[in-house]
Amino acid sequence: MAAEDPAFEGTGRTPGRGWAVLLLFRAHSSSVVLISYTFGLFLPFIRADLDISPVQAGLLQGVWWVTAALVSLPAGAWFSRLRPVPLVLASMATMLPFLALQALSGGFLALFAARFLFVLCHVVTTPARTLLLQQWAVPRQFAQINSVGLSQHSVILATAVSASPLLITLVGSWRTAYWLMAGVFLAQSLAWALIARERKALAPDLGSRLREQAGSPLRAIAAYPQGWLIAAMMFFLSATWTAMVTFLPSLWLEERGLALTLGGPLLGFLYYGLIPSALFGGLLANKVGNRKLLLGVPALLNMVFGLAIVTSSHPLLLMLLITGLGMVWVATPAINILPFEFPGIQPREVAVISSLVTTFSGLGFAAGPVVTGIVAEQAGSMQTGLTVLCVITGLGAVVSLLYPARAASRANLP
Repeated sequence: MAAEDPAFEGTGRTPGRGWAVLLLFRAHSSSVVLISYTFGLFLPFIRADLDISPVQAGLLQGVWWVTAALVSLPAGAWFSRLRPVPLVLASMATMLPFLALQALSGGFLALFAARFLFVLCHVVTTPARTLLLQQWAVPRQFAQINSVGLSQHSVILATAVSASPLLITLVGSWRTAYWLMAGVFLAQSLAWALIARERKALAPDLGSRLREQAGSPLRAIAAYPQGWLIAAMMFFLSATWTAMVTFLPSLWLEERGLALTLGGPLLGFLYYGLIPSALFGGLLANKVGNRKLLLGVPALLNMVFGLAIVTSSHPLLLMLLITGLGMVWVATPAINILPFEFPGIQPREVAVISSLVTTFSGLGFAAGPVVTGIVAEQAGSMQTGLTVLCVITGLGAVVSLLYPARAASRANLP
C-alpha cells in the first residue's frame, strides 16, 4: 500500500527546494486560474470590442472548465506514469502561444478556440499535483504545504483581481493586459527549469516506480466510492465561485451602479480573508475528525453567503459577505488530502482520485457561468441567474451527508 512505498517514508521536514518547487507549481496554477477569473473583470471591455452576448460570455468562461472536466480524468490515468517535473515544463512551454492568441482574437470563435487550447495544454499536468507532493515533500506536511499554497494563491488572486480594473484602465486595452500575463508565464517557465531539478528531490526515482506500478490506476474510481462524494461537493463549491467572479462585476455595474474600479477591489475580498486563514487550513485535517463536517459545513456556508451577496448592495456589507464566501475554501487543503487516507491506495491511484475531483470541479466551474448566463438571459436579470445558481449549489450540503463520518484509515499519512 502507499504507506509502505519509499516515497511515503520519512518523518523529517520538507527541504527548502521542495517547498520552492511545490509553491512555484501552485503559483503557476494560480496564474492559469487568473486568466479565467479576470475574464469577468475584462468582460465589459471584451463585450464592447467583440460584441458578444451573455450566453457567449458564459461559454467563453465555461469552455475553460468543461475542457478541464473532460480531460482531467484521462490525463490523470495516462500522464501519471510520466515524471511530473518535465511534464510541467512541457505544459508551460506549449501554453504560451495560445495565451498570445487570446490577445490577438478578433471575434468570439477565435477567442473560444484560443482559450480551449490554452487550458488543454494545462490540464495534462493534473496528476502532477499529487505526484509532486510525493516526490518533493514528507507526508506529514502535505496538508501544511497545501495550506501555504492556498494562502499564496489568495495573495496572487487578491492582488490581481483588485488591480486588474486599474491595469486595464492604465494600458487602455484588455489585449495589452493579456500580453503582460504572457510575460509572467514566460518567467515562471524559466524559473521552473532552474529550480525543479529531479536529482535533488526526496524521491528522485519516483518516475521509474510509477511505471512499475501494476494494473490500471482507473480501478480507484470504482474501488473508492467516497472519492465521488468529494468530487460532487467540490462541483457545487466551484459553480458558485465562477458564477460570482464572472457576473458580479456586470451585475454591480449594470443593475446597481457600482463602478468597476469599486467592483474589482470588492471581488478581491474573496481572497483577503484567505491570505491569513488558509495557513491554518491544514490543521482541519487533524482537528475535524468527522469528515461529514469537513465537507458539509463549507457546502452549506457556500450557499448562504452566495445568496446574501446576490441580494446585497451596500459595499461594506458586501466586503464582509464576500470575505465569508472566500473563507469557505479554508477547508480545501484538508479536503485535498482525503484521498491519501483511502486504505491501500497507490500513488497513481491518488492521482486518479485527485483527477476525478478536478473533473467535477471543472464541471462546476463551467456550469456556474453557463447556467447563470442562460437563466439571466431568459429572465432578463443577472440577479435572478445568480440566485438560481446559488440555490442549486445547496445540494452540496446534502451530498456530504453520505460521506463516512470517520476516515476508514489514516495509515497513509504518518
